[in-house]
Amino acid sequence: MAEEERAVGEGEGLRGAWREAEHLLPLDEVVRKEVWEGSIPIRVELARQDVSTFEAPMPFYVQAPRMGYFPLVLGQAKAYFQNYVPAVCCNDREMWLEHKGNALKWHLPTGVLFDLHAHGEDLPWHLTLHFSGVETKGLLPYEGDVSLRRHFRQTLKQATSLRYGSCKRVNNLSVAQMEQLWSSLQENKFESFTSVNSELLKLSTPGPSGLTEIKRLPLRIYLPHLPSPIQQPFTPFKDDGHLTTLHDVLLQILPGLFETTRLSFAKTQEEEGEDAGDDQRPTVLVQGISPPLQTPVLWLCQQLAGADTFLYICVIPKSKDQEVFAS
Repeated sequence: MAEEERAVGEGEGLRGAWREAEHLLPLDEVVRKEVWEGSIPIRVELARQDVSTFEAPMPFYVQAPRMGYFPLVLGQAKAYFQNYVPAVCCNDREMWLEHKGNALKWHLPTGVLFDLHAHGEDLPWHLTLHFSGVETKGLLPYEGDVSLRRHFRQTLKQATSLRYGSCKRVNNLSVAQMEQLWSSLQENKFESFTSVNSELLKLSTPGPSGLTEIKRLPLRIYLPHLPSPIQQPFTPFKDDGHLTTLHDVLLQILPGLFETTRLSFAKTQEEEGEDAGDDQRPTVLVQGISPPLQTPVLWLCQQLAGADTFLYICVIPKSKDQEVFAS
């Protein structure tokens, strides 16, 4: 009898979740294209200790896609600076970028790095390119394009495995499809990219039962002072049939920062007036946007995920005290 009641409850919860999720699951190509087209103007200067000529070169400027990775644009900077550094140092293994003393991780999307380290700063983003000293910075070894391709495929498989319980969808991609996915990311071609990427996000079964295909939401939470992301499993909907929200996730992972969060579903920030300006909550960013905390994470995963289908959430504390709560 208890098992029957539990089964009935689960069925009602699934139907309730489907009523909320049905209009959120279809991929919104308008939103996804807006996200894809996001870019960051960057000013790159050569580290002084690496300059081997009498005069230092002028800075290099580039418009970097948020969805891409720094190695995809660093080739241009390397070519620009190669005559100003010793030939023995001018190689992919030695290159690394710095922002205000922080070595930037080449394997994270450019937009995530910007949100994490430079949100609110004036543009262009000022970075320093180094050709020495990388071995002391704790970065993953970089061997050129092959390293980035390998990392991208691995994270894509990890995200797919979390979402569906296996990485079968990635393994089933043909060599041509995988090459198309990668080359379109390199060349910043949205239509070519999404024609393959969308196959990894669409449910194969219509109706409420299709929602059960999603086992876990592939998300990673980053804070500036933590060396690694926080990653915990979350289902798309809760036992009560309501979809898991961004606030649900943050409250469970970072209760010290979000347990006193004031969620105002009836008021807009404009209606809150001066009170909103005094808000000392951490800044929460997804693709450079601060979404309402009541936003279903399922929708964010469908529309605002990175190229590897992970949802990257950056939490920026507004004080040192908040960093202690988040540690």
